[in-house]
Amino acid sequence: MQVVAPAYGFLFVAILLFVAVLASKTSGRLGVPALIFFLLIGWAFGPHALDVFRLDDLSWLRQVGIVALSLILFSGGLDTNLSAVRPVIWRSVSLATVGVLVTAGVTAVAAYFLLPVSPAQAFLMGSIVSSTDAAAVFSVLRSKNMELKYRLRPMLEFESGSNDPMALLLTTVSIAWLMGEHASPGIIAFHLVLQLVIGAGAGLLLGWLTLKLVNRVTLQYEGLFSVLILSIVLFTYAFTELVYGNGLLAVYILGIVLGNKPFMHKQSSMKFFDGMAWVMQILIFVSLGIILNPSSVFQYTLPGLLLALALIFVARPMGVFVSLSPFKGIKLRSKLFVIWGGLKGAAPLVFALYPILAFEEGTANNEGAYAFLNIVYFIVLLSVLLQGTTLTELAKRLHLAIPMGEKTFYPLALEQRQNFRSLLQEIELPEGCHASGKTLIELNLPTDVLIVLISRGDQFIMPNGATQLLESDKILVMATTPADLRGVYEKLEIPVPEVH
Repeated sequence: MQVVAPAYGFLFVAILLFVAVLASKTSGRLGVPALIFFLLIGWAFGPHALDVFRLDDLSWLRQVGIVALSLILFSGGLDTNLSAVRPVIWRSVSLATVGVLVTAGVTAVAAYFLLPVSPAQAFLMGSIVSSTDAAAVFSVLRSKNMELKYRLRPMLEFESGSNDPMALLLTTVSIAWLMGEHASPGIIAFHLVLQLVIGAGAGLLLGWLTLKLVNRVTLQYEGLFSVLILSIVLFTYAFTELVYGNGLLAVYILGIVLGNKPFMHKQSSMKFFDGMAWVMQILIFVSLGIILNPSSVFQYTLPGLLLALALIFVARPMGVFVSLSPFKGIKLRSKLFVIWGGLKGAAPLVFALYPILAFEEGTANNEGAYAFLNIVYFIVLLSVLLQGTTLTELAKRLHLAIPMGEKTFYPLALEQRQNFRSLLQEIELPEGCHASGKTLIELNLPTDVLIVLISRGDQFIMPNGATQLLESDKILVMATTPADLRGVYEKLEIPVPEVH
């Protein structure tokens, strides 16, 4: 990255981050995933527009991209609710493995007939664009205060977090094929499975060890716990890669293990890594936008358009239907939404850098790799603009959308510990609620339940037994068991919400 002076560099980085944050807010209102704005910001400051930044070393960008993907996946793992995912976990695993393989294969067939490429090059293209970025889906849905029925959200979230490793494995196999390394399909399949198994095992083992360490170590400053976990995330990726496992899968599972168990300063760590994930997304997309050359991208408009249409309307549907065929009871409309929710994001753009760096400059394969990068750019842009802007409307038309109330941000944080576990839930009193006008003492709530706060309009009330509840109040309830929590709903005479 080249700038005139360090001070100017800091100034422009600050401006980039500030503009990117504003863009993310605007993108939600417009129904467009934020990554499209990040790419455009990078292009605007890059050598093909304002020429403020230049990125000449793509190997550096690939390394940054892998670190960014690792932290994004780890943060996604921390936010994954295993109890919500467990009923649909095998569907997600099938989508992330069989679905990715089928999508890559069908896209490769399309690439072979649409582009002047060899079978190996066609499979490389299919592998690069085979993974999805469901995180972009939920950034749009959250901005519209929308939830999904039939556990579609946890299924897609788990798929998005676990399909990047499979796509990366297929990409590296394709590059090895192009470089003349021959192996039987059985050996290739064995190595693919082995890397996934080692990655999953490393994530589980290091997650368990991390919980033991974090809950026993004593540090003087709370912020150091997040730094400690950051070092473990980086170690997990590096260690897993050194023992020939899949590092991306390992860090994602590490995040799931930590996110579903109590540990010291969990809330502050989750906020830290949520911020890190946003910084990484901004960094990677802005960096990729800097090397974006619109004239080169749109040079491949026709093949890129045809391949994108084949991927969206043929390859992804086949991948979804084949991978979900063993599972009964999945409605057609759910499958249609899963198909349309297969947005492309950061991973394909990062994976597209691998063949560029694998082949020597000036060779046919290297020149083809640059063409592939531009085609992948076009596919990602079209996917985001076409699918990302219509997801909300599709969810409504398929009757899969569940309106959500506006989220309340309470002025407190609950730290979970091993010797203290509780359930914290917000309950909104509807119009005509039986509890409206009654005091907490009159409701006779379960003994092991505590009403922590009441949100009323723009005020927060610390309640006592004489506090009177009103319609539209949002009460923050702490309970020790699910049965106690259900008892609160019964006393309030409010139906217990269904888990979708």
